[in-house]
Amino acid sequence: MFIWKRYPALYAALLVLIGIASHFFLPLLTLVLFFKKRLLWIIPLIAFLYVKLLYPILPKEDVGRAHFHIEEVKRHAGPIKTTISYIGTIKTFEGVKGTYHYLPARLYFPLNKKRPPANTDYFIDGTLTEISLGSYILKPTKKSPWIPLEKTKSLAEWRFKKKSGVKKWIHSRFKEKKVAILMTALATGNLESRFLAYQFNAVGLQHLLAISGFHFALLSFFLTSILKRFLPEKILALTLIILLTSYFFYMGNAPSISRAWIGILIYLIGLLFHFRPTPLNALGVALLAALIFDPLIVTHIGFQLSFGATLGILIFYRSFESKLQKLFPKRPYEYLLTMPRIDQVGYLFCTYLRSVLALQGAVLTFTLPLLLFHFQTFPLASLFYNLFFPLLFSILLALFLLHLDFLTAPYASFLISLIENAPKKLLFHITPIQALLCALPFFLYFGACQKIPFPHFLRFFWRK
Repeated sequence: MFIWKRYPALYAALLVLIGIASHFFLPLLTLVLFFKKRLLWIIPLIAFLYVKLLYPILPKEDVGRAHFHIEEVKRHAGPIKTTISYIGTIKTFEGVKGTYHYLPARLYFPLNKKRPPANTDYFIDGTLTEISLGSYILKPTKKSPWIPLEKTKSLAEWRFKKKSGVKKWIHSRFKEKKVAILMTALATGNLESRFLAYQFNAVGLQHLLAISGFHFALLSFFLTSILKRFLPEKILALTLIILLTSYFFYMGNAPSISRAWIGILIYLIGLLFHFRPTPLNALGVALLAALIFDPLIVTHIGFQLSFGATLGILIFYRSFESKLQKLFPKRPYEYLLTMPRIDQVGYLFCTYLRSVLALQGAVLTFTLPLLLFHFQTFPLASLFYNLFFPLLFSILLALFLLHLDFLTAPYASFLISLIENAPKKLLFHITPIQALLCALPFFLYFGACQKIPFPHFLRFFWRK
């Protein structure tokens, strides 16, 4: 049975995704022809028409008045100077060339001026400019006031003040500037150092600085380890829902954060009502929610990478792991106990390598094509650094949460030095053509073994 038929939520979400994406690349709509149940064709068609009605025209540049709803405000370290960045949605823009609705946008405000509070919506006169497909910058007209709208609210100001308080608290705990900046980024999701961001990007570790399922999983594990000793299962699940929802409102609704929160929320609700949702269906629900609330999110690179990585893990991790057992075989526990100590350590290390290599392979299945498409290169150093640094950062977060600052500071400084002093011979990239040539034998091998669930129409081109 084809894998999608077993997961209706994910199946429906992918149909909606095809319909929305077809608004930007019409040939994608022909994919519905390859689904056997023709009645389901109506889902992507409705999604396509919905986006067409909502966004009949996406502006390139216009001048007018925007009704701006602020979702986040933070310091932005630009190439020349640091500014305050307001991130949100233009609910309505009445411009010279036309009227537009629900456009994701951001604007930058000088750091040395008194800024408008981000606790309400504003009417702002200015210039709207497209910086990428589905993403805009609003440049306010000089000396034009921001007009606050009554009966509108936003959590952005509260979130900014809380994160500013956390930043001050962390900088008071850690005297070394780089360590304080890194720990602030891990605690708030905002990295204010362009140099440190460049260093992490060079070795492919930028995902460790973006709050995602990785951080939600660690926080959930930490909270569960403490609370399960005192609370029964249902009370524990309800407590975790409250705590993790509070953490979600504190962090904001970025794609990776929303996906992780919805996924964990569905699992915890399942514990409360005695049902166990499948991870792929939970991902489908999160994907549907993201697409319904913001159809233009399909154009965001962060959204594509976040959902692509999660989908790759859920579909392909077991296949990669089973294949790698030929290289790193599993041993019965009883046999493990009979091994010498040095062999036991070696076996545990090989088990770790098997798991992390399978995880990397599963993640790259979908994210590597996206990275090559958007950036035209892929840092090969990330293949090595991602073997160990996620585990090392898990230890760092555990030390930070346990307030073991006498260990956290030197350990964080050590990790930063490992990244900053990465061997230059490892810091080279591959192009899309090189990646295709390297991946071709892999796909041929897995295709021959029929381990990859190819769509029905692609199997026509593949016969043993």
